[in-house]
Amino acid sequence: MYTTLRLVAVCFAVAIGAGLIGELWVVSLDILSLSEAARGVLFLLVALGLMGYQRLSLVLSAIICLPTVLTHPLTLSNNLLVTAQHALLALSLVLLVLHTRHMSDDA
Repeated sequence: MYTTLRLVAVCFAVAIGAGLIGELWVVSLDILSLSEAARGVLFLLVALGLMGYQRLSLVLSAIICLPTVLTHPLTLSNNLLVTAQHALLALSLVLLVLHTRHMSDDA
């Protein structure tokens, strides 16, 4: 179950990263849109780390979701990227809790 949830987190991170980078085609190019695209690149890099088994990538995925989570509270919004970042944050925190159990089972 741990590995499956980790792969779901990878899919979330890749989708969010691609979405943030893809927004460059539909918004005006300013410093805010470029910084969001840079966060998209970070999501793609963290997705590579999530394919492994270390805790660092889980912590990093939670940290890069925080700006959106803090500025956009979870409401019934139509922004899929905001909702996906909320879900990735929750999933990362759950996986962090499960990580110690998973690693102790392997030992």
